[in-house]
Amino acid sequence: MHPRINSILEKFSQRQAIFYFITNLVINALVPYYGFDDLNNVYLFQGEHPIARFLLPMALLLPFFITIDILNKTITLLEKRQLVSFIPSKQIKLRFMLKTAGINAIITLALTLAAMIGVYICLPENYSFNGILLSVLSGILAGGMAVFFTLQPVRKVKKLYPH
Repeated sequence: MHPRINSILEKFSQRQAIFYFITNLVINALVPYYGFDDLNNVYLFQGEHPIARFLLPMALLLPFFITIDILNKTITLLEKRQLVSFIPSKQIKLRFMLKTAGINAIITLALTLAAMIGVYICLPENYSFNGILLSVLSGILAGGMAVFFTLQPVRKVKKLYPH
């Protein structure tokens, strides 16, 4: 890829990664914090408000929507600035975006669920966690996922638009 295109994509992806990191860190830390009934007694899978209620939807939806959004923004940026010589049809772009986002979401959900089941199996029965700690960890996990799923699709776009 042309150095100018790499520079533009690098600046764009850095700005987007910072924005997504901050917003997901804050939102995904505050939602569980205010959603727990008892901050000193939070379970993984049991009770009215387990952490699984927050982590599993986040693990599915966050990668899916960030991937689609970043792919759409990146492709639009390259096409508007006329930095690419080949522009695929809308159908090909949509299929590429949905396939990439779906794969990212399913893999992330599977890994998150496997990690949670592994922790659940290793812990003593009726073990509970501190809700504040889980809220902070949820926010950090969401922020990390946001950065990863901002940068990873940009690399895929570079392969889609060889120069």
